[in-house]
Amino acid sequence: MSQKQDISSSSEKINDSLPIFVLCDRCYWCATFLYKNRLCRDNLCPECAAFNKFSSFPVLPNESFTFDYNDRRGVELEFKNRKE
Repeated sequence: MSQKQDISSSSEKINDSLPIFVLCDRCYWCATFLYKNRLCRDNLCPECAAFNKFSSFPVLPNESFTFDYNDRRGVELEFKNRKE
């Protein structure tokens, strides 16, 4: 999994056209934003109100992924190439 990043600073480096997966490191709320200008602007999690506790990364056009969470293993992300 990617290292924790400040959404506002990391989003400036991300191409505008790539969707961005965002995960709260505290409560595991997550979302995929289609445009970087729609990211959580105040860096507050909409679920638990944690400040600046997000990990984020771009999702490439040829990628798909699944997100799973359980108490024993924690957060599990699986990436695959999309079939064309």
